[in-house]
Amino acid sequence: MYDMWWLVISLAIAGCASAGKGNSITSGVSDAGAEPADGAAPSDASGGTASDAPASRITLAQTDSATITTGNSIACENKLTNVTVLNSYLRVFALADFGVTDVLHVTEVAFGVDTAVAGPRATAQPAQVKLGLYEATPGTTTLDPSAIVALGDAVAIQIPDGKATTITVPVTADVQAGQNLIVELALPDGTAAGSTFLIGSNALGERAPGYLSARDCGLKNPTTIQSIASDLAHGPVDLLISVTGER
Repeated sequence: MYDMWWLVISLAIAGCASAGKGNSITSGVSDAGAEPADGAAPSDASGGTASDAPASRITLAQTDSATITTGNSIACENKLTNVTVLNSYLRVFALADFGVTDVLHVTEVAFGVDTAVAGPRATAQPAQVKLGLYEATPGTTTLDPSAIVALGDAVAIQIPDGKATTITVPVTADVQAGQNLIVELALPDGTAAGSTFLIGSNALGERAPGYLSARDCGLKNPTTIQSIASDLAHGPVDLLISVTGER
C-alpha cells in the first residue's frame, strides 16, 4: 500500500518531477497559457444545439469554454515512480438544466487531454468511458457511489500520446428526461506501464462541478476537483468532459 501525499508540482511532457515516496495529487504548472484543443467543441459550449448542427442534436457541457489550458490539471501520482495511478474524472449532467424534455439518445462523449504519455514501450494507454444515472442530488462536494446506476457496459478506449488534444468516443445510451446522466473517464494504475495522464481543463468558468476519484490519494468517493485544488492552493480546474446526443 502506498503512502498518501498531496503535493503541487511542475509537470513536463516526459513525466513529473517529485521527490520522496508514495502518492500525491499532482497539478501541472505552466506559463504556456490557453491552447485550443484540436476538434474541440465550440468555445461557447453552454449546453444546447450548436448553430450549425441539426435541431435534434445537442451537446451537454458545463464549462464556459472548451479551450484547454495546458499545465492546469490535477491527478493522483505515485511519487516513487513519477507516474499517475488510479484516477477517475466525472461530471453529472442534469438533463433539465439543458432543456431536455424527451429521451436523450447519447451518441458520443468527448474529453480533453492535458498530457498523455503511455510509457517507454507504448504510444497509447488504456482507459474506460462509463455512463450511468445519478439518483441523488448533483452538485454536492462528494458524490454517493451507491446512487450511481450503470447504463450499459464500460467502453474500453486507447488514449494516444499527446498534449492539448480532444478525444471523442462513440457511445450509445438512452436517458429519460428529468434524469441525471453521470459520465466517468476511468484511468487504470499506470505504474507497470510507466504511463501518465492528466485530463484537459481550463480556468475559464463552469456552471457545475467536475469530480475526481483517486483511491490511492485518499479519495474513495468522487470529490469536487475544485475543493482538491483549493486545498493545494491551486486555481480553478474546470474539467473538459461533454456529452452529445439526439433528442
